[in-house]
Amino acid sequence: MRHRINKLKQLNTGAKKKNVFVRNLLTSFVKTGRITTTPKRAKVLKAETDAFFSKLVKTYSRYNSEAESKRECIKIVKATIFSEAEGKKIITELLPKYLGDDKRTSFVVSYKLGVRKWDSAEKIMLKLI
Repeated sequence: MRHRINKLKQLNTGAKKKNVFVRNLLTSFVKTGRITTTPKRAKVLKAETDAFFSKLVKTYSRYNSEAESKRECIKIVKATIFSEAEGKKIITELLPKYLGDDKRTSFVVSYKLGVRKWDSAEKIMLKLI
């Protein structure tokens, strides 16, 4: 029996490769603001992105002083995002926008784009709100 395993979120890589792959996708997603990929990867990336940003918002609102909350959010970002420039973009641009909008979930929107020409795989574009 396979309890507590969501097959929709599984990629055909090992555990370490999946973690690195999803972190790479998340880093490039934050860098560009949108990404085009296949449906399975889109589901995984959308779930990881929503979990990441909701964790940041919860952590920021947990502490009383702004310095403490910013320091804890920087720790989370450094543990997840590979590039320092994208980490700064999250802390300075995206996080204040989500805190100002009072958002807790739904940070990503997905659009179906049709199929690729060479292998007829479906394409989905993910976009940060």
